[in-house]
Amino acid sequence: MRHVLVLISLAVFPLAAQNGDLEKGRQLFLGMCSRCHGAEGGGGEGPNLNRPVLSRAPDDQALTAVIRDGIPDRGMPRIRRFTDTELHAMVVYVRSLSRTAGAVVAGSPEKGKAVYQRSGCSSCHIIDGEGGNLGPELSGVGAHRAADYLRQAIVEPAAALPRGVMPFPGRGLNEFLPVRVVTRGGQEVTGIRVNEDSFTIQVKDANNQLHSFRKTDLQTLEKETGKSLMPDLRTTISGTDLDDLVAYLSSLGVVK
Repeated sequence: MRHVLVLISLAVFPLAAQNGDLEKGRQLFLGMCSRCHGAEGGGGEGPNLNRPVLSRAPDDQALTAVIRDGIPDRGMPRIRRFTDTELHAMVVYVRSLSRTAGAVVAGSPEKGKAVYQRSGCSSCHIIDGEGGNLGPELSGVGAHRAADYLRQAIVEPAAALPRGVMPFPGRGLNEFLPVRVVTRGGQEVTGIRVNEDSFTIQVKDANNQLHSFRKTDLQTLEKETGKSLMPDLRTTISGTDLDDLVAYLSSLGVVK
């Protein structure tokens, strides 16, 4: 009988410990991570974590490093004050999110693709190698961003910009920063900053034309942080069209 009780305790205690780690990790996640990744890990300013494979954290060791050290060039801060026990609990909880089914998105991806095409979105965005590159590439955006975030990015693009980092994967800090340049000769260019150093700045305008300026030749250089060149589409895309477009974007990059 004693042997039976020992076997039962060995079976139960690891499960109880894992459940304890899960709850501890959930509390830590809600306090430290939910603002960017969503309360259920569905994504927002940060990537969607409800996926079987996380590209930057394919195993627990890599996930621990990401949580501890952050991803500075993507706006994810490092968290140095976690103990090893807390880090382990966070890893357990984040891994549990990969088994969470994503939220059901209203709308038709097929109809949404037609909305995308007729609304001229491809003039600024690339999907599967086709389109313009003034705005972020959207080929895999559905695997990284939640539907609510995508909806806001369409109807209120400036409000959807994360603090200090742009909203889509594969982009570093302050990419797609809108700028307005006026030279001493009176030339005015509005567009996005492509590159900048101490002496020059390169700007791409709405026609995808690249301009390079020496800063000593400029009368005005305005960096419009918190703004977006993407137009507010709430008056042109709404109702079922908006639902369908969000459904289409949410389907991009998602493994069936």
